[in-house]
Amino acid sequence: MRFAYLAIPLLALSACAAIHRQEAADSEVLLKQAGFQTRAADSPERQQDLVKLPSRQIVERGEKGMPEYVFADPDNCRCLYVGGQKEYAKLQELRQQRIDEHNQLARRSSFEAGVSDLWGPWEPEGLVVK
Repeated sequence: MRFAYLAIPLLALSACAAIHRQEAADSEVLLKQAGFQTRAADSPERQQDLVKLPSRQIVERGEKGMPEYVFADPDNCRCLYVGGQKEYAKLQELRQQRIDEHNQLARRSSFEAGVSDLWGPWEPEGLVVK
C-alpha cells in the first residue's frame, strides 16, 4: 500500500516532465523553422548569456541598431537561438498557425467525441517577447 502512495506522485511528476520536454521540443522546432540560428554556448560570452537571459523565453535586445531576438535554452541543447526581425515575424506566423491548427483539431475531436474542452490551448513556452 505504501508503494501506491509513492508511485502516484512519481508518475504525476514524470508526466509533467514529459509534457515540459514536449513543449520545449515544440518551441525549438518553431524557432528552427522560422530561421533562428542555433549557437552553442561554447564561448565565455555565450555561456554568460545562457546564465543571464531568462530560461526558455525569447528576449529582444539591440545589436548594432537592429533588434536581435534571443532564446536561451540551458536545459536541452545548452544553446542560444538567435534571429532578427524577419525571423521573429516568421516565428509569430508559425506560432499562430500551430495555435489555429490545434484549436481546429480540438474542436473537431471534442465534437466527434461529444466532449467539450477535451484539450487545453496549445501554447509553446517563451515564444512571445515579454
